[in-house]
Amino acid sequence: MYTATSKEQIILELNLNKFRSQLKSANLAARTVLQAVFGSGKPADRVLSAWLRENRQCGSRDRQFIGEAVYAMLRYWGLLRKFLPAERLAEIERGEIRLARLELDALLFAAFYLDYRNLPAADAIARELGFPWPKPDREARNQLLARAGALGKIFGVDAVFADGDLLPQWIATHLPEGLDRERFLADLAARPPMWLRMQTAETDHLVADLSAAGLAVSRHGKIADAVAVTGRVNLFTLDAFRNGLFEVQDLASQCIGLAAAPRPGERWLDACAGAGGKTLQLAALMNRTGTVVATDIRSYKLDDLRTRARRAGFPNIRTREWDGKPYQGKQAARFDGVLVDAPCSCSGVWRRNPDGRWTLKAEELADITRVQFEVLTAAAPAVKPGGVLIYATCSLFPEENGGVLERFLAAHPGYTLEDFPNPLTGEPTGGTLQVFSYDGDCDSMFVARMRRQEALEDAAL
Repeated sequence: MYTATSKEQIILELNLNKFRSQLKSANLAARTVLQAVFGSGKPADRVLSAWLRENRQCGSRDRQFIGEAVYAMLRYWGLLRKFLPAERLAEIERGEIRLARLELDALLFAAFYLDYRNLPAADAIARELGFPWPKPDREARNQLLARAGALGKIFGVDAVFADGDLLPQWIATHLPEGLDRERFLADLAARPPMWLRMQTAETDHLVADLSAAGLAVSRHGKIADAVAVTGRVNLFTLDAFRNGLFEVQDLASQCIGLAAAPRPGERWLDACAGAGGKTLQLAALMNRTGTVVATDIRSYKLDDLRTRARRAGFPNIRTREWDGKPYQGKQAARFDGVLVDAPCSCSGVWRRNPDGRWTLKAEELADITRVQFEVLTAAAPAVKPGGVLIYATCSLFPEENGGVLERFLAAHPGYTLEDFPNPLTGEPTGGTLQVFSYDGDCDSMFVARMRRQEALEDAAL
């Protein structure tokens, strides 16, 4: 018979072995993701998802540990890179991951330590590696930089850390006027909440069900269908999700549909629908009447949309591929409203997808804005005279937002900006809205609402 003491020792040893297994898996996953992100610019979320599919032996807690490890490393990469020798850093940033296991474990420790909500994991890795526990300056105004400085002493590097390290230096010159830099950078250093959009009239019941499932639920004060949730619950296993009662959709993204404000019975086009989050929102705002036609150049995205539409029971959604060519002839002037959520730099979602900060190059912006203008110009003729055209991006960069919009309006005088209320505050916008992450603890995005004149005066159409 085991004594109480021996039982405790066995439990501790089992837990330690479990942790070592998790750390090994996190090391392998991080190595794979870093190689793909820096070597070929692949999105980290897709690479990590593929890795987890190939390693199904990882349980739910293992997956959570691995995900937190990988994303913490990417989130704080600008600080972590200062702990590496120049030659090793150069190797990594061209996709050659030659770090020894202990070296990568040390970076994972540093990432968890910087992400202070994961200090228990950092403590466990420090013990495993025999690292002394870093002690930051408690009086420092910026605790993130204080923790980075404490790590510097452990790693033996004489580096200066700044909040600007959370972004590549070139990006600072492209950020918009009016951005609160301190709050913006603070958001980049933090994980965002999960926002849901309710797709049922029984919102009170649904909120109660989500709370009963173990989630902390917070309703938005202005947007009735928007709720933020936190907790260690897999949303996609809930009956409420399987029955289409809610969709995962960021608060900023929901603002785009509300700016469009489609009316029941109308005919709308979601020109760059992707997997269809905004398509579903438009269909819901129309009380499941009328028609929303969702198009995209990527057929697999439309497959996802069709699945989501069936799950939610939307009879008013149609899908078809679109090659980006201009709407003309019988295809033109058929829609009461057209939404162009254009391909973009995705700089507004870097809080959620931190790898994008490190892979985007300044020279790519010109190509991105060219595509945005071309897509907006090609979709615009689909709007009926008197109809609405919405241009949106999940970008922070003025070149992609106001820059593209100004160019379009100059070339198409038949369109004018139309005021709409800011969904987050109710205040008038004058026709354009830039949401920053700190405006609602959400992604950043831009949206413009335009009205086409009744007369076909636009020679370009």
